Amino acid sequence: MLLIKLGGSVISNKKNYRDYRESVVRGIAKNLPKEDLIVVHGAGSFGHILADEFKITDGFEEWKRLGFAKIERDMLDLNLRILDALVSEDIPAVSMPPHSFITMGKSMNLDIFDFLLEHGFVPLTFGDAVFDVKRGINILSGDILMMELAKRYRPDKTIFLTDVDGIYTGPPDREDSSLIRELPRHLDPETEIKVSDVTGGMDLKISVMREIANYSKVYVINGFHPERIRAVLNDDDFVGTVVL
Repeated sequence: MLLIKLGGSVISNKKNYRDYRESVVRGIAKNLPKEDLIVVHGAGSFGHILADEFKITDGFEEWKRLGFAKIERDMLDLNLRILDALVSEDIPAVSMPPHSFITMGKSMNLDIFDFLLEHGFVPLTFGDAVFDVKRGINILSGDILMMELAKRYRPDKTIFLTDVDGIYTGPPDREDSSLIRELPRHLDPETEIKVSDVTGGMDLKISVMREIANYSKVYVINGFHPERIRAVLNDDDFVGTVVL
């Protein structure tokens, strides 16, 4: 089985509201297997911009209701566009919006995924704004979904598609940063020196990837080069990072 995450920075231009990269997503879809597959995608500019504007992670307030509804609308729109790209490549994908099977603060019920996989369907889900028993509303990260799905299904390979070639020793656009080809799943002094100045949310993502590496081999590759997906699946040489 392959578990793959289409990062929000790959499927959209995160600087512009609802700026979808259709040609990129269709290129990715052409390189995916048609079965034994689970697809998760990020929110990108369809979710993050309004989530910040309406402070969704701070919990429910009456003035946030319309903002929450707009995020739901936008994420379903994005999901349907990705669903169309998959189905156009004869991949029998079925959309699974997180609010249909998750309330944060309760256990995550993935039984429906069992049913879909047993019948040869490809579950398609995503990071989203969801309901929360304590806060009322919250954001569920696609990376957390990846971790829970990896724990349950222990896929042969797990791929994270990003907008750069993999995990770097620092910000990828800095001249003295270099690509880390192999990242140990366990903390070690040498590796931590290399990744200590990674900025943004990459430190959390690395933590999630390391956890997933206990259940599956993890690859981080550039989604703008979708042919690398095939290289990973065929165990060919590729540019990227492997979390061991």
